[in-house]
Amino acid sequence: MESARDRDFRRLTARELGMRRARARRMRNLAFLVMVSGCAASAADTEAIDGGKADSDYNVVWDAGIPNIVPERVHDYLERYQWGDYHIVFHMSRKWFLLGDPGRDWLASTGEQSADLQEGDPGNGIEFLAMHRAMIEHLTERWGDEPVAGDPDGRTTFADVLAGWRTDDEARRGLAAAGGDVARFDAGLGMLHDTAALSSEDDFGRYLQTTLELTGELDPADPAHRFYERDDRPGAGVHNWLHGQLADPESPIDVGNPQTNLSNILFWRIHGWIEATWRSYERVHVRTADEQTAVDRQLDRFRLHMQLHSDFVDHHHPVPRPPDDVVDDVAPAIFDIDCTRLTPGTMVAGC
Repeated sequence: MESARDRDFRRLTARELGMRRARARRMRNLAFLVMVSGCAASAADTEAIDGGKADSDYNVVWDAGIPNIVPERVHDYLERYQWGDYHIVFHMSRKWFLLGDPGRDWLASTGEQSADLQEGDPGNGIEFLAMHRAMIEHLTERWGDEPVAGDPDGRTTFADVLAGWRTDDEARRGLAAAGGDVARFDAGLGMLHDTAALSSEDDFGRYLQTTLELTGELDPADPAHRFYERDDRPGAGVHNWLHGQLADPESPIDVGNPQTNLSNILFWRIHGWIEATWRSYERVHVRTADEQTAVDRQLDRFRLHMQLHSDFVDHHHPVPRPPDDVVDDVAPAIFDIDCTRLTPGTMVAGC
């Protein structure tokens, strides 16, 4: 069934998007002229220039004293257009059967409920890769030239931040600097770079993201029941694991909290490396026609998602904002498996 969100995406034709992007560029040029003329833009001026969904009730108020926070204008953009709320709902709705009652109840109350593709399902690997690529593409186009101060590696533009860890060696050094388990990281690299070891590009994406793997087992009494294996190969679920390695519950932009972690430079270190690893895979993997169709469909879909949460367009799609108690409850379940949270009828190996 087509959702209201997807209907909104379908209405945005290529011509409309081109016109709206041109308008957004004109407005950004106007903002630049105001800046270089010597007139500092106030918050009200920024509101008038940027337009979009104004919401002063931010999840996190920007503060230069927060370690690893992105530039203020980027942070305000992410907050204004609800990227963090979108991000956590994306992951919550794809962990429906392992999320726990508070998160499921809240999602149900908003009408979001469970996504068609769950984490570990066939097809979700490509979906995961495409969504985060669309994020990086959009933010590079919109904010790539934004100056950055205080980057832990001395990167000077936001495009450099979005590039993340560009190689395994950079990832290794960054993980070591954070006190992470470099030996475990190294143990999984062989599988990641062995295209023959993974059955498809979707399997590659799933392997990168999660240890969950939906089986073909069915319950004759209720075919809706779900049975998951756990992928115990070295490196499986390295994405989720890296979020855990870099998590800092004391930070208001904790890498372990999907609602606020887009404002953390270290989030983009992880996802820059995910993107670079996917690019490396693409250079040696010959896609089937079905794989190409799946990749194109998901990239088109999520590029439009990002534009509906941006100043590229005049029409926006507000996202339900989970309250703090729900976020606190579900955050540990987003990047890990808690056997106490399973829905009745869901079975995970080891639980």
